[in-house]
Amino acid sequence: MNTIEIRPFEPSDLESFNRTLNTICAERRYLASVDGFSLEESRQFIESSLDAGTIHQVAAVGSQIVGWCDIIPHSEAGFTHVGRLGMGLLRDYRGRSLGTKLLSACLERAQNAGLEKVELQVFADNKAAIALYKKFGFRQEGLRQKGRKLEGQYQDILLMALMLEDFSKGENIPV
Repeated sequence: MNTIEIRPFEPSDLESFNRTLNTICAERRYLASVDGFSLEESRQFIESSLDAGTIHQVAAVGSQIVGWCDIIPHSEAGFTHVGRLGMGLLRDYRGRSLGTKLLSACLERAQNAGLEKVELQVFADNKAAIALYKKFGFRQEGLRQKGRKLEGQYQDILLMALMLEDFSKGENIPV
């Protein structure tokens, strides 16, 4: 099996990242978007988010991006100490501790960038992701009941957050 590298996003990753993103969107289960994004939409997102200080890590097998984790800092006055987390992994790469490695790398970079809090939204039926976030010390801050209705089926959305001072103490770093 090829080595999986956890590293910062590079401009040459764009096309592979876009394919991975759209593959996960097509599963219609884990991400808010179910329709996916054009290459140009992904390019604009990446360029604007990196310009805004987004922390963007990828899991790569050679030139293929198989997953990512990003933390987008809020830019509004009074909220710049907070970032919003997003992540995804291709189905064949789930359950291999890649989520743990991606999230750990992102949180470390967020802490070094001066962020104090990381927030996320996760569908309540995504038990594996919730377990991962809890392992790092994320706590539930809210619940949006029936937050999404797709094909007649409702999904609740959990609002979770981690204070990075807790992460920095090493209390929540998984082994």
